[in-house]
Parts: sequence; structure tokens; C-alpha cells
Amino acid sequence: MKDESTTRRGFLKGMAGMTAAVAATPALMASGTQKKDNFYGYDEKVVGLVSRIKSAGSLDFNYPDNDSPCKAVMVNGQIKAYSLLCTHKGCPIVYNASKRAFRCPCHFSEFDAELDGQMIIGQATENIPEILVRIDGDKIIAYGVNGLIYGRESNLKG
Repeated sequence: MKDESTTRRGFLKGMAGMTAAVAATPALMASGTQKKDNFYGYDEKVVGLVSRIKSAGSLDFNYPDNDSPCKAVMVNGQIKAYSLLCTHKGCPIVYNASKRAFRCPCHFSEFDAELDGQMIIGQATENIPEILVRIDGDKIIAYGVNGLIYGRESNLKG
């Protein structure tokens, strides 16, 4: 008669295999898709005019709601827009056109406007969220956010 009892070593090996399978499942399900952290679901909103940003160099607006200050800038002939809340502690950041960078005056983090808001230096550990915009004639239309706006659990409409 065969002993059906499980040894401690056998049990641990089985559990290790099951843990590895569970850990690999999300990666296997996501393979083949290149999903960024794009958060859609907000209404499209006209936030400004291309002619205005060309003359002024930048454009301040709020998106996706009135509690989210943003700035659109002209970088290498392209309009880019970002949240103006530092990802470190939520301080309002300012744009330096000559450096093409955003700087946080509270803790001196800097973010590159040319490289999708990538953090250059400082206390922040994440890029500033990019506001997704498209151009329709002279209108600049915001339609989503790439990254998490400071102070929120989610960018999704609730």
C-alpha cells in the first residue's frame, strides 16, 4: 500500500510552483499589448488655440477638472502639455522656456518638456503627467492623461 501523505518538502515545492504560475499570469495576459498608463474617460475639452500658444510660447489651462492646473508649451514645433503639480509633494511647478524644463520651487525637482515630462533631477520619483492633446484646426483639444495626477488614487472619472 502506497503512503498518500505529503511530505513537507513536497508541499513547499508544489506551493512554489503555484506561486510562480500566479505571478506570471498577468505578464502572460498582457504580452502582445503595449499599454501605457493612459487614463481616458474624461470629456474632450478645448483648452486653447494654437495661434495663442505660438505667440505667447505657453498656455495655462485646467484639465481634466478645475483642480488640475496644466500648461501647454511649444517644444521643437510640437505642442506638449503637462500637469503643473509636482509628483513629489504636489507643489505647483513652473516652466523655464530656455531650458525646456519644468522646475519645482519647493524641493527642486526638474522635468524635461521634450522627453514627455521625464524627471531630470530632484526629490520626485515619477515623471509629471502628460496631458494628451490633439490639434483640430486652431483648437488644442485635451482628451486624456498619461500618468497619475498628484493627490489622486486614480485619474479615472468616478
